[in-house]
Amino acid sequence: MIKKLLLILLCLPFTIFGQGWEKTYGGGNECWGFSVQQTTDGGYIVCGVKSSGSPNWSDVYLIKTDGNGDSLWTKTYGGIDWDQGYCVQQTSDGGYIITGRKTTSHLNPDYDIYLIKTDGNGIEQWNQTFGGIGNDLGLSVQQTTDGGYIITGSTYSGGNLIKTDSQGDSLWTKTYGPGPGYLVQQTTDGGYIITGYTNGDSLQNGDVFLIKTDGNGDSLWTQTYGDTDLEQGFSVQQTTDGGYIITGRKCSSGNSGCNIYLIKTNSQGNITSTFNIPTPSSNRKLKKVVDILGREIKPQPNTPFIEIYDDGTVEKRIVIE
Repeated sequence: MIKKLLLILLCLPFTIFGQGWEKTYGGGNECWGFSVQQTTDGGYIVCGVKSSGSPNWSDVYLIKTDGNGDSLWTKTYGGIDWDQGYCVQQTSDGGYIITGRKTTSHLNPDYDIYLIKTDGNGIEQWNQTFGGIGNDLGLSVQQTTDGGYIITGSTYSGGNLIKTDSQGDSLWTKTYGPGPGYLVQQTTDGGYIITGYTNGDSLQNGDVFLIKTDGNGDSLWTQTYGDTDLEQGFSVQQTTDGGYIITGRKCSSGNSGCNIYLIKTNSQGNITSTFNIPTPSSNRKLKKVVDILGREIKPQPNTPFIEIYDDGTVEKRIVIE
């Protein structure tokens, strides 16, 4: 028994502990989940899209679960057309703020940015739409320190940034581009940082962009990252050193597909380091096996080792006997 216990302890650095689970929601309808956040009660809030029956009709879908992923309640929002939710965040009052898109009318297929505020039970308190000529959609929303909200997404002409008060009434709108903004975060100086990607000549090219604004949404600087292939930015966070960390994808024009793209910048958006994080290939081949000090070895039972593959991926393993 003691020997078996010691073997289990040896696995600790290579094992993820905790109760895992998987759940499905939707009741057989066509559904997608686009955003999830852990809530202050230890559960989760999920936002997405649920088909409303007709081939071209859908509603914003909101699901609240407990810590085990069991549904506590579900809500849908929208009209008789194509409405979708792309981002949800819990608000300081325990409710939720959602952004996405709302079709303007059944006869007009154009859509506008959709902003919905609910209470803690998912009951709608108010909603707002924003948009002009052409299609507009909201991809990211965050409550700001003044109790209002900041939204980014895309417009017919490029990207957009909308600041609202606590009731969702617009205080100002800025446009930038070309290309959609995928995520916006308020920064420690009261301004905002936005990432997305420029629209290239085709789906085969485009660059990650990073835009820093002041508290009024006026651009302080803009940076782009990438080469002649397709690079896209999907998420950004301010780091403790005042810089920014961005992730997205970098795609090759050849047949090697896309890899995760990670970019670290300083406070002015200048690159300090970039990494292409490889994803496992289905036909990868084992290149060599090393110990935890990097020395090439033959795998031995009860001894940790690392497998290195020809596609750049690695796996930590231990064989227990």
